[in-house]
Amino acid sequence: MKHWKQAVGSLALIGVLVAPAALAFGGGEGGQGRGFEYMVRQLELTEGQQAQLKANRESNREARMAQREQMIELRKELNAAIESGADQATLDQLGEELGKLKLLEMQNRNEMKEQFKAILTDEQKAKLEQLKSERKARQMKRRDESSASQDSES
Repeated sequence: MKHWKQAVGSLALIGVLVAPAALAFGGGEGGQGRGFEYMVRQLELTEGQQAQLKANRESNREARMAQREQMIELRKELNAAIESGADQATLDQLGEELGKLKLLEMQNRNEMKEQFKAILTDEQKAKLEQLKSERKARQMKRRDESSASQDSES
């Protein structure tokens, strides 16, 4: 893997871009907080749907936490290896392991999204799509405003 830094960076960027959507679907560790409550209100989830979401989340919790700890430790190892001037083969191997963990994390997040969508009614799915497009429009507006303010500073 010749360009492992680019691959790891790309995976990290994908994770950053996917994280806000994951929170909306109950993914990520903060998903049971404000994001979850917001979705419950906006989509008018029934008690049964809420219970199913919680059961789905809890069934995978232990594995997610173990995977998270493994990723934290691997990042520490990779940072230490870079700082100590480790050989390229070691860096490539650690980068490949990190990439595999990140891929697994993304696959798990996608599975959680699919489980979430499976419990929604057609009306709730339509409302979810509307909320996602509104969020995307707000993000684009902020990005445009940020770009405009940076251009005016130049």
